[in-house]
Amino acid sequence: MPLVDKRRKLLARLSKTWAVQRLKHIDLSAVPIWLAPRVSTASRYRHSLSVGELSLLISDGNEHERLLLTAAAALHDVGNGPFPHISDPIMQYLLGFKHEGAIDFAFERSPAKDASILEEYGLDLNEVSSVVQGSHRLSRLLNGRPDLDNADNIYRFMMTIPGKPLGEVSYQPSEIASSFSLERAEARIPEDLRNMWLRDWEKVYHHLWDDELNMISWTMLGRAMRILKEELTPSFFRMDNGEAFHLMRLKLPGLAKGLMKKSYRILFDREYSCLTGEARKLSHPAGLESIEDELCRETGLQDWALGLTVDRPLITEKDEYWRVYLAAYESDEKLTNLKKLLGEILSN
Repeated sequence: MPLVDKRRKLLARLSKTWAVQRLKHIDLSAVPIWLAPRVSTASRYRHSLSVGELSLLISDGNEHERLLLTAAAALHDVGNGPFPHISDPIMQYLLGFKHEGAIDFAFERSPAKDASILEEYGLDLNEVSSVVQGSHRLSRLLNGRPDLDNADNIYRFMMTIPGKPLGEVSYQPSEIASSFSLERAEARIPEDLRNMWLRDWEKVYHHLWDDELNMISWTMLGRAMRILKEELTPSFFRMDNGEAFHLMRLKLPGLAKGLMKKSYRILFDREYSCLTGEARKLSHPAGLESIEDELCRETGLQDWALGLTVDRPLITEKDEYWRVYLAAYESDEKLTNLKKLLGEILSN
């Protein structure tokens, strides 16, 4: 069998595993379309298979490397918990790893035959995981700017926002994939192509940061997980979005109802670099929770009535680009001093 056909067959078989099938019910956007109607309608399942297909355009290197890349491309998102990226901090806090390091964890739920697919192709789940985690020679193909993952991610996001408010995508993912090599350490991406991808990346993320419903949902979903952390067993991080939100509706009905009815609003939106003192706690779930709890104590609000988040752009780690958001349930009469109180805490 020609190697390209062998890789296609591997991709097709992996697509039927439980770990990949679960991604049909996890949105490409961290916040699902049913909470923020101006985000992508695509699923992580379709995205993962498309990244796997892009890997087929890289045809140099030996047989093992090419099969390994296709497997890693197809499986790169299977470790995501519900509401990807939002659940990452609490996953790391409770389990000790983020989604990039959760491939083995995801396959623990899959039937044994799913992992054996890799063995039939001479592949090892740990090596596949090392590619996704960033510790393998091939990791650059899934951990770059751009790479196979975000070449499809940005393209698919822009194409599937209802009404396509960001216009047409200015590049094709296949153009980026074709510039990669298993043998060369550096990709040969034309500068104009890289700049087109970067401009589209900026369009997508500014669209998300400027979407109030998206940022409210991001904030309050994270708050729900922090409130419920004592009840979040490892199985929670193998749930899909619908299952996880059902749990939130049972345990935190006020919060879930408020999100569905769009009853929260942003009270505080400030650049992280302007803040001092207690603000430095906000980069960790325990720090966020301690300030949220202090706000609740001082105002008498219930724990589900407010939430904080720090949004970190993915291109730079410089904290001057971070923003701090406070969301609160708008119908409560105790909000008058909440914004002022948070400002005092964060500038102490």
